[in-house]
Amino acid sequence: MDFSLIRHPVLVAYGEDDRRLPTRASSDLAHRLPNASLRIYPDVGHGGVFQHHEHHEQFVPHIPELLR
Repeated sequence: MDFSLIRHPVLVAYGEDDRRLPTRASSDLAHRLPNASLRIYPDVGHGGVFQHHEHHEQFVPHIPELLR
């Protein structure tokens, strides 16, 4: 897939404690997308920003930035 064709803003959200996906993979994805930003959330595992209330509160404030 040619990620350079995706022109919409993309937030690549990564949990610093993710055991399923190395940090390098998220960084690589963010660099391949022309309009992406990478946020690394400390003390969060794979999917943690969506699954756990305390991490969800860290994630939600970044959404309006993405939609501007």
